[in-house]
Amino acid sequence: MIDFDGKKVLVTGGAGFIGSHLVDELLQRNADVRVVDDLSRGKISNIEHCKDSIEFIKGDLMNAKTAEAAVRDVNMCFHLAAIVGGVDFMTSHPAEIFKSVTINNNIIDACRKMDVDRLLFTSSACTYPVDRQTAEEQPPLKEEEVLEHGAKPDSDYGWTKLIGEIQCQAYHRSYGMKISIVRPFNPYGPRESFDPKDSHVIPSLMRRAVRRENPFIVWGDGTQARAFEYVGDLAEGIVLAIGAKVDADPINLGSSNPVTIREIAELVLQVTGYNASIVWDTNKPQGVKSRKADMSKARNVLGWKPRTPLKEGLMQTLNWYLKLSMDNSIT
Repeated sequence: MIDFDGKKVLVTGGAGFIGSHLVDELLQRNADVRVVDDLSRGKISNIEHCKDSIEFIKGDLMNAKTAEAAVRDVNMCFHLAAIVGGVDFMTSHPAEIFKSVTINNNIIDACRKMDVDRLLFTSSACTYPVDRQTAEEQPPLKEEEVLEHGAKPDSDYGWTKLIGEIQCQAYHRSYGMKISIVRPFNPYGPRESFDPKDSHVIPSLMRRAVRRENPFIVWGDGTQARAFEYVGDLAEGIVLAIGAKVDADPINLGSSNPVTIREIAELVLQVTGYNASIVWDTNKPQGVKSRKADMSKARNVLGWKPRTPLKEGLMQTLNWYLKLSMDNSIT
């Protein structure tokens, strides 16, 4: 376990959903935190509660000079910045998504130039081949399966993350850089985007349930399965990873206990108190059939597993969203 006390730590994308929770986790460990974010998806409101305890740089990491300035004088870098959105956004904006490759290159090479002690790259479960996620009873995904059966991520976003992983491994081999790679699986929680243009499944369902939308339409047929993890648990896993595994060998951070989209939709209706019948729209993008993580490496190497029960996490997410809606006089 690393002692973060007084260490200068950079979080790219630190005003975003996962990034802001990681900032909270690092501050609890007494790190000296710097955040860089262009605020295209991240929000100042996500770090408003800790703005006096961090250094904030508004900058576009597509610019190599911005990346070098952000990395200068830091001991560790947690790289989360990426172009991302919901299923619809990632399907309709392929060129935009691939800007992440440039962002990754700028940060990784800046860390090399500035001799940063440790770098963590946040990859994604979207790197796994689609043909390993086609059955409802699909076995949990093991880290080596990303390339073992041929690379075939489920989206352009997945390709950008896989390219980032391979680049990290090349820098580790070439320069001996200490690099960690984590693959989060379906995180959710407070501060996630509830914007209908780019929200993921849980905030999308929760927003529409709070608004009492009728008909209550859910994409797919309800049999798709996902292993959701609460964002606070994920932030803890990310911090543990940079201290325990720096050989650029990816590690899953997720759950091996999936729920179907039908189950999650019904649970969202339950916690929001909305008695509605679900209408299934099978003409919309559904994603892969089943996605769950093999957690052996996370347990054995990090001693980590998610702790927050799904219903509890949904309630925390709902309470945050209702407060946000009240503060902005919207639902």
